Amino acid sequence: MDDNMVWAAVDRRRADIADYLEALPPGEWDHDSLCEAWTVREVAAHLTLVGLPRWRLVPLFLRYPGSTNRVIRDGSKAVARGLTNELIVAAIRDMIGLHRPFPGLTCREALIDVVGHTQDMTLPLGREVPIPPVEIAEAADRVVSYGGRGSAKVFRALPTGGLRLVADDHDWTTGEGEPVTGSMRDLFLLLTGRTVHLDRLAGAGADRLREQAAARR
Repeated sequence: MDDNMVWAAVDRRRADIADYLEALPPGEWDHDSLCEAWTVREVAAHLTLVGLPRWRLVPLFLRYPGSTNRVIRDGSKAVARGLTNELIVAAIRDMIGLHRPFPGLTCREALIDVVGHTQDMTLPLGREVPIPPVEIAEAADRVVSYGGRGSAKVFRALPTGGLRLVADDHDWTTGEGEPVTGSMRDLFLLLTGRTVHLDRLAGAGADRLREQAAARR
């Protein structure tokens, strides 16, 4: 995908997220998300940060100095406290067509954000928002390109060295070694450190991953 195609995918994800949240019962907004210490509502508020004008972002960086992670974590909680559910939905809808990444990031990080946080807000509630595998693959390729590096991480990375990840619903593979097969979504969850669907992965490498994930709990 070129940048225009990536932004178009981001717009589709934002529209689907807004639709999902608009239909979500009020009581489910306060349910725990996959992100530790964040509710569904706080994840949704986090997605609105990139839509804030720069002059509103600066106070967050000043109020929560240190790492990018701290700004994102604590700043999102602060934004969530100041917005109603309806305003969060409206803010996400207003971002459709806003092709401006968070400072220091790119359109591909924006795609990683909307793909990953869709799972964070839906899976704990037993819900699903379908995402085309081709869009997830683009986000996954960006994650792979980091080589384990990156300043903004929510989940602790799972050890994927020595593994060959193969999607069973899209023409996508990465790595070398013991095979791990699964849907594009479940492989993306793995690459971003989310353990929620490890049980859905197949192959000798998947058994090793499950053992390592269990050992670190």
